[in-house]
Amino acid sequence: MKRLKRKNKLIWLILSMAVLVSCQPERTETPTKGSLKCDVDESLYSMIVTIRDSFVTKYKDAKIELNKLKAREGITKVLNGESTMFVSSRELNKEEAEFVQKTKSNITAIKFCYDALTVIVDSNHALTRMTTTELKQILLGESRQYKVFIPDQNSGVFENLKTDLLENKKPAAYIVKGEEDVVKSVLKNKNSIGVVGLNIAKNAKGIKILRIGTDERSVTGGVYYQPVAGFLSNGDYPLIRTCYIFLNEIGILLGSGFSTFITSHDGQKIILDYDLGPATVPIRYKQLTRLK
Repeated sequence: MKRLKRKNKLIWLILSMAVLVSCQPERTETPTKGSLKCDVDESLYSMIVTIRDSFVTKYKDAKIELNKLKAREGITKVLNGESTMFVSSRELNKEEAEFVQKTKSNITAIKFCYDALTVIVDSNHALTRMTTTELKQILLGESRQYKVFIPDQNSGVFENLKTDLLENKKPAAYIVKGEEDVVKSVLKNKNSIGVVGLNIAKNAKGIKILRIGTDERSVTGGVYYQPVAGFLSNGDYPLIRTCYIFLNEIGILLGSGFSTFITSHDGQKIILDYDLGPATVPIRYKQLTRLK
């Protein structure tokens, strides 16, 4: 009799727990389910669209809306808690890093690929290559050989050039609104060059991407590199920049899931398809260079 009572009590306990679990509301958002508004740097937008499409095809309950922004705008939003996720063409600058430290912001920075600053000219231009020294002289106004167009100070391109090439000096260049405007300006102005991200350059018509070298004064006359995945991953291309995901998310939700997918083998393979350098998983290159 006692054994039967114990058995009935155990059954009642199990049923009670089952009822309790069934009454719990279903989670509306998980790493593969829910809605996410993700801001994306203009330089990387076309690539992230492809990665997003692959993610939502695999996870049917995920909805991700992408919004194109410039680097400074996107970073400001995520640091201020106005945005959950920003895919950036650059890391935090000194001012932004100090803000994170001062406010003790819960921002996660995830390195995910290597991009290139590309120097472009009209496809009919005779110029095919340039050294970083020559580019620096043109950007600082020390050489008047070419007009040079770059996007404004909110862009990743502007910040990358200023900190990595110009030693924090302000460029003496023609400033336009965005990277697509740089392409338009190069096409409209004879004997001009522009600097944009690799995705923008590859998607543009009527322009040519220059090979870039660091020093012509070598025995072989200098080596010039194309901005392709192999030369980005191994560090040979002179104008490399590292791209980051900045995540401001409480818990492990859709932003975390999408970030994980970008850094996974599937996401990194898409990055390689766009000729950018994967940064999180080893990828075997079929060929080191792909651009012609």
